[in-house]
Amino acid sequence: MQTEKIISFRVFSSYDDDKDYTDLDKFHIDAAVFFDGRTFYVFTDVVNELIHKGYKTQVRSRKEMGAWIKALDHETTLVGFNSNKLQYQLLLKAYDIQFKTIDLMDSIGLAAASYYDTSKPRFTLRECSRWNSVKQSILPHYTWMFTTIELFDEWYSERFRSVAKNLAAECEMIAKLAHRIRKRKQVRWLDRVSGKGVAIPMDFYGQIIPRGFFKGAKDDPSLEGSE
Repeated sequence: MQTEKIISFRVFSSYDDDKDYTDLDKFHIDAAVFFDGRTFYVFTDVVNELIHKGYKTQVRSRKEMGAWIKALDHETTLVGFNSNKLQYQLLLKAYDIQFKTIDLMDSIGLAAASYYDTSKPRFTLRECSRWNSVKQSILPHYTWMFTTIELFDEWYSERFRSVAKNLAAECEMIAKLAHRIRKRKQVRWLDRVSGKGVAIPMDFYGQIIPRGFFKGAKDDPSLEGSE
């Protein structure tokens, strides 16, 4: 990942108004995790330490995120899952980022839609990781991973470390799923009719959105002074 300047990411906002992402001013970044294949960079103001077995972890405040992002190579590719509609947009709004990016949920969905000649299906990161034998090392099992609603419940119950661990686990799974697709040039998919796994061709690099594609960045007041 470091050689190709690929970083997986997961941004968490505790505000969710029925998934209406048309007004980004309603949202703010409560926590963000980035993973470069060796180190997890965790940005939040409510967790001081996070241990992820087998990897290095750096926990920093949200106000340090701007300088960290600014120091990234301009050829960096950010890889997320269900990230284009909100997560990448929040980073764009706060820091005017201009990185290449790929949303694996969207890209895999498009590949499956093309293969089956149907509408783009929806699926979770947990499902896709299981179909492609992708594992993570911070949680004992897939079933320990939270749904979106459960993440909100944990956050508002002030179990912040639990949320951070889940975000890190998702980052690891996103990175490993992306690596598997890049290496094999295909993604495993569970055929809903036959119940069997199907290998669907997928060009990872062909799905990358170029730098500058997303426009309309502006400062996030909640992160004032972060640069």
